[in-house]
Amino acid sequence: MKLPYKYRGAVLLVSLTVVLPWAAWRFALGDTFGTWRECRRLCVQLAAMAPAPAPGERVAAVVQGSELVFSGLLLDTVRQAADSVGVQVTGYEPLVTLARDGLAVHTAQLTLAGGYAPLLRVVGELERTLPRCRLRSLGWQSSADRRTRCLQLTLTLYIQQVVLKK
Repeated sequence: MKLPYKYRGAVLLVSLTVVLPWAAWRFALGDTFGTWRECRRLCVQLAAMAPAPAPGERVAAVVQGSELVFSGLLLDTVRQAADSVGVQVTGYEPLVTLARDGLAVHTAQLTLAGGYAPLLRVVGELERTLPRCRLRSLGWQSSADRRTRCLQLTLTLYIQQVVLKK
């Protein structure tokens, strides 16, 4: 497009005052300003939150407390959760996995049998109700029942707890 010479100055002036700032905002400054605003909002949220406990305090709170694996409290908790949804507890093997520097890791191997949805409900319940234990591994297996020869789903759970050695 050819502009008459007398309008070139006005077009350049308009493009410098309108188009150039719009392009700079649209392609460079808009995202930067949005990120800066979000950063300020998150800093205010972090300042309003309660301070998190130190990692050592958190570990001490988890380690101290009653021993669940060898005392049978873990098995009682699992049985209550399993009975409420119709799952059978078919095996329980507690053992000491690691003992070092005044700490011991107790591991329990639990075997549960039932339907898929009830087994998931039991796993969800255990994750919520066992704050001092961690579910480390889940193994799903399909096996035939010895008596009825029907296929059933078997779940093997490995649950660990860190305790103080005495």
